[in-house]
Amino acid sequence: MTKKKVEEAMPQEMQEVIRHALPKLEETLKKLPAEKVAQAKKEVEKLFSGDLSWADLSKYTPEKLQAITEMGYNQFRLGQYDSAERIFKGLTVIDPDHFYYHQMLGATFQRKGNYPAAILEYSVAVDLNASDIVSLTNRGESYFKLGIFPLANADFDKAIGLDSKDEDRWAKRAKMLREQIRLMKKEKK
Repeated sequence: MTKKKVEEAMPQEMQEVIRHALPKLEETLKKLPAEKVAQAKKEVEKLFSGDLSWADLSKYTPEKLQAITEMGYNQFRLGQYDSAERIFKGLTVIDPDHFYYHQMLGATFQRKGNYPAAILEYSVAVDLNASDIVSLTNRGESYFKLGIFPLANADFDKAIGLDSKDEDRWAKRAKMLREQIRLMKKEKK
């Protein structure tokens, strides 16, 4: 399957996650020596095969962890949610204070329909980075999916409030979802 067909098969929200995070990952990877990236990819393959444990990763450099993060992101992007979940769970254990790992684990749970687990991970991400519009919007959407509209609206309002220039695509998504709730309530009257 071509990259374009894979992208077309992905839900719109997943495409937005990818567009938001990919430039940051690519920029970081450009700074790394190619041999280090290649070695980190081999080690991730060992992780998938079971030849390497998460405990072994604790001695890894930030560059190696970045390469593993990229692998997890690529698994997520390709819809390999079980693999992405394993990677991001491990990364949250290794570095529990890194909001992005929790954001991506939340996104993985959300894609799998495990909204309570997604809400938990997004909450950790927001606690670590109060201006994380992505996690606020996605947590709000998870509440929305569970029918917990007051909490969904609270998150949407926070996400929208963080977008002072009215440019952020995630804040725009929050507005759209908040409007859906309003319309649903109006129809029930």
